Amino acid sequence: MNFFKKIFSSNKEENNHNKSSQEQTGIKEIFTDEYFAKRYNEINIDNEKNIVEGCFKMIESYYLDNKIERNDQNTINHPANLDQIVENGMGFHLYCKSFNQEDSQIIFMLAYAFAEFLIKNNNFKFYKDSEPEFPMRSMTLKLDINGAVLSLYPFEYALKVLNNESKFESLHDKIKDQTQNMPNMKDDFMNNLKEKINN
Repeated sequence: MNFFKKIFSSNKEENNHNKSSQEQTGIKEIFTDEYFAKRYNEINIDNEKNIVEGCFKMIESYYLDNKIERNDQNTINHPANLDQIVENGMGFHLYCKSFNQEDSQIIFMLAYAFAEFLIKNNNFKFYKDSEPEFPMRSMTLKLDINGAVLSLYPFEYALKVLNNESKFESLHDKIKDQTQNMPNMKDDFMNNLKEKINN
């Protein structure tokens, strides 16, 4: 049921590259502060309040119309709830289609809801990338922990969830694991520098 692949994916080689790079851990790139500031423009999610509220209202109406009780009662956009609306009832995709919404709008709603959750609960920052590697990576979430940066692509990931290739909750669990094991780049840099000076 990969209804989005025709619209958003390119060739298989690119998709395989994406999978392998997401499954690997470790350092992928090193940026200077100047390059980062030139390439990434931070988006304040609080300034996107109308967009976020619109996403939440659509999710809430899905629960009401399908008479489904939320997995997490406290947070409408909890990853468990976002997975639930994709999997339970008529499915969020079909539901939104009944309101004549485009596939890109449906992906956008799930991506924005998930991004807002990660920003509010996991201290991620939201950026617009002026040089995205792929079209679905024009927006990125980044978490800086002692100089090591974890990057996520909410639009690309929402597409995978809608294609039943992954789950939001699985990614959230991976994030928790990764953040506990991220290297301290600032300490590592200073230790390497001291080592070179002493030798």
